[in-house]
Amino acid sequence: MEQIISTFKRLRYKYKDKIHDAELKIYSEIAESLFEMRLIKVVENREIKDSFDSWHNEAVNKMRDLYVNYLTGAYVNRDGKVLCEVRSNLKMDGIELKQGDYVMLGLKRAFSLWLAGYVEPCRVERR
Repeated sequence: MEQIISTFKRLRYKYKDKIHDAELKIYSEIAESLFEMRLIKVVENREIKDSFDSWHNEAVNKMRDLYVNYLTGAYVNRDGKVLCEVRSNLKMDGIELKQGDYVMLGLKRAFSLWLAGYVEPCRVERR
């Protein structure tokens, strides 16, 4: 994969004319189609294993979990924000959060930080 990327980089930076621009556009369209096909596999729960883009599995599965659990009330939430437990120390908006702290986050930020391993959304516990 690295060799292919290197070849495209050389092509992108070495030549600047209409023919090479058109060629790069076609390669970009092919890469975009490949991305969409890989994403469809993940969305359909067909795992991608042992490849450079196997991280799609984790990202899409966490996105699916956050979406479904938020809409079905499985997370502690209020006003469009989700309660999350901090799993790894981080500094956010000038505030230092330590492992074990709790913070209310908007869905986009909760997803990003969950994917990066900094937080875990808190589930509603049934008694």
